[in-house]
Amino acid sequence: MWQKIKPHIPLLSILTLAALLRLIAVFKYGDFWDDEMFNFIYSQKSWPQGLVYWLWETNPPLHLLVLKIWLYFFPAIEFFARLPSVIAGVATVYVIYKFGEEIFSKKTAYIAALYLAIHPYHIFWSATARIYAIFMLLAICSVWFFFRTYFIDNNRHNRRCHAVANLFLIFAHLSSVFLLAGQFVSLIILKGKTAAIDWIKLNLLPGIIGLIWILASLAVKSGNDLGSAWFLNMAHSFTSAVNPLINIIAGQYPIYAGIILVGASVILLSGATIKKIQAKDNRFIFLLIIALTPIALSFACDVWHIKFFLSALPLVVLALAESLSIAFKKLVSSLMIIAVVCSIGLYRLWITLPLTDWKNIELFYVNHAKDKTALVYNNYILKSQIDRYLPNNISAPALPLLLYENMGWDDMVVKKNYLFIQLSKEKIDDWYAEHNLDNFEKIILLQGEYNYMNRLTTTLEDNGWKKTDGPERARLSGYYNLYFYEKN
Repeated sequence: MWQKIKPHIPLLSILTLAALLRLIAVFKYGDFWDDEMFNFIYSQKSWPQGLVYWLWETNPPLHLLVLKIWLYFFPAIEFFARLPSVIAGVATVYVIYKFGEEIFSKKTAYIAALYLAIHPYHIFWSATARIYAIFMLLAICSVWFFFRTYFIDNNRHNRRCHAVANLFLIFAHLSSVFLLAGQFVSLIILKGKTAAIDWIKLNLLPGIIGLIWILASLAVKSGNDLGSAWFLNMAHSFTSAVNPLINIIAGQYPIYAGIILVGASVILLSGATIKKIQAKDNRFIFLLIIALTPIALSFACDVWHIKFFLSALPLVVLALAESLSIAFKKLVSSLMIIAVVCSIGLYRLWITLPLTDWKNIELFYVNHAKDKTALVYNNYILKSQIDRYLPNNISAPALPLLLYENMGWDDMVVKKNYLFIQLSKEKIDDWYAEHNLDNFEKIILLQGEYNYMNRLTTTLEDNGWKKTDGPERARLSGYYNLYFYEKN
């Protein structure tokens, strides 16, 4: 028995480490933040109502479906809602090992598996109740079966597995089209037009099924201002371009150290590319094309956000692992480099979590929410979190500033996709009067301080309120402050 287990101990150790790090992150993660809360709430709607909201949601519904089925069997709480991501994250470490062993070598497979196991950004998403851990697992499975189909054995099993992986990939995230484009481009460059046409035929059915969902989703959004969606209106800068690249390589980093890290990674990949071209070995080139295409398309389409090329993360990890394997003869040297590089990101992840913690706000709320007190907040998205995390046995009402008339909260959240509009002073004054804020003696203000949000400090002060406490930073994902007002 021991002789059978012994060869697998290194991989089992890496998988155990991966699971422990992700579970530690889950236990330190804190409360749901905006996007997690969205998936949690809308995965729990009844089937007919849920399907309507899933159509309204910008992204395809795979994670909502996974959560809905999962929470039939497990308690609907934070830990269990995040557990599918943990499982997917650990599974991705295993798959990258198997793929790395098949495409390169056992040495590269160990480097890649350890790298992904301790990768801070992969750990973060593997502890988050969102689609991205599952998305990265599907991405590397898709590329693995793609490699098998077009570079090893174009048999029926590999073709079916590749097509099924791509079907799930399409229903995981819209940015899957960038990864699929990478597969097509790699075939055009390395295998020619015939192979590329065969790939189109193979993926025709998954593509049609995905397109039907996308068209149905667009149809129900036809009256919405899709051009105002957040991902089409991001402010870009040098930092916003570099930070996602840093995150892909090693998680959160100080900007200057991160730039050095990106530069070193480019040099490492370039050196490996030159050696592979000289050796006429297309496997590394194949992987690099697919890994870099989503990143390049994200920049070309002016959506410089890591969510749009997160599918490339395990592929970049594998490419860097092979580059390290080429550059350093000893396995231990590569593993030490990875451990040092990831240590900074791991530390910064540790101090970042919990991302959202309502306990401090709850304490502020309990201490200040007396008779004739109202809690007011300017981001209506927080309503579900306030309902979940703040005490419901305190008489102080929680009043959101609503941006859209004659629209329920669910419709605002799903149909408008977190889209904020600037209200006129008259509209805010109407909201103030409608909620009879002059009848209160004290107001707690939870204010998002972003420029696109309607700030209420001026409104309160114009109506005779005096600030007696704050701003105090609220431990929420984003930039929020707490204020305390009393009537003059």
